[in-house]
Amino acid sequence: MCTRERYDIALSFWTASFQYLMLVENAAHEIVAHGNTWVMVKDFEDGPITPEEYAAATRWSDHTTIIPLLFNLLHGIELLIKGFILTDPDEDLKKSHDIIDLCGRFCQLFPNEAVLNGFFHKYTCEYAMPEILKRFLRDNRIDIRSMYQSLRYPSPDFQLMRDYSGLKYRGEEGVHVFSDLQTEILEVRKGTVALGRSLEPQGGHP
Repeated sequence: MCTRERYDIALSFWTASFQYLMLVENAAHEIVAHGNTWVMVKDFEDGPITPEEYAAATRWSDHTTIIPLLFNLLHGIELLIKGFILTDPDEDLKKSHDIIDLCGRFCQLFPNEAVLNGFFHKYTCEYAMPEILKRFLRDNRIDIRSMYQSLRYPSPDFQLMRDYSGLKYRGEEGVHVFSDLQTEILEVRKGTVALGRSLEPQGGHP
């Protein structure tokens, strides 16, 4: 059984995770609401499109938000899973960012959590993820373990630059991806709360 002290640490991980995931959810909502714009049309008589106008129109578009959005998504998933692993007193949680290993450990601990496992699988397993993410991995000849690092630094080794073009300017394709993502994160948050409450030690906080 999980101790109160260990559960409280797990809760701190879930709380931090929710902030990352809700930021992604909110950004995805705005991208969808604004149509993932990257092409602007303006009447010739009104003069050329100014940089300020274009910046305002594309404030919520994949080419201005996708890199930090994906980083926050993966980091939110990492924190979420680590919180659940902490609730198992037999699990040894070391300082690791291997998201594939973490997802596998979560699935072993909670095989019946279909919503959570499905979400983790979709965004960490190459064959299951959206085509936009598959394209990024192919373009850079990396796997999902390297993707996390590639979103943190455009040149992890300060020599080879990552190619982010496949993630950007996806228009309607991106709208569908972000629409699904915002819905999925909402369901994941609900599932996390339900599972987290079921694991709370007896005599917990009211």
